[in-house]
Amino acid sequence: MTGQKTKEHWYCLRTQTKREHIAAAMLSKEVKIEVFCPRISHVRKTRNGKKRFVEALFPGYLFAKFDYENQSRLVIYNQGIKTIVEQGGRRVVPGHVIRELRDSLSSDLIEAPDPSTAVGANVEFISGALKGLSARVLAQMPGGQRVEILLELLGREIQLETNVSDIALATDKP
Repeated sequence: MTGQKTKEHWYCLRTQTKREHIAAAMLSKEVKIEVFCPRISHVRKTRNGKKRFVEALFPGYLFAKFDYENQSRLVIYNQGIKTIVEQGGRRVVPGHVIRELRDSLSSDLIEAPDPSTAVGANVEFISGALKGLSARVLAQMPGGQRVEILLELLGREIQLETNVSDIALATDKP
């Protein structure tokens, strides 16, 4: 390809809700194009306690590098893809934007820390005998699976240790 300019450019694709990872896998495997679909793993409170969820960092979107003229139909009609995003007649996402995004992320899967273990966090017990009571995190214990908390109970402040799976941020709603 000496002296020939490549026709491949980065494009932002709108995907079906919660199907970004499926669309990215299909584009990569079936159409054989480069995709960028970073994901984030985070902890959320559910009815059954805390669970770790993996979701797209950019919900409903992913980036793909392809030759628009020759591959746009294959891309648009691929599983999970709704459309190619266009703004003011421009479809191409500058390559430096994708490079900067990739460089700013340590990997394509970002592990977000559990916010209920941060010192000073207002938490609520979600299981056990203290379920429903509120407390404040004082310190993280070595190993990361336990925290020291300050609980106000019967007009007294009590310091105790608890497992991180027993607490969640007080502002979270299941």
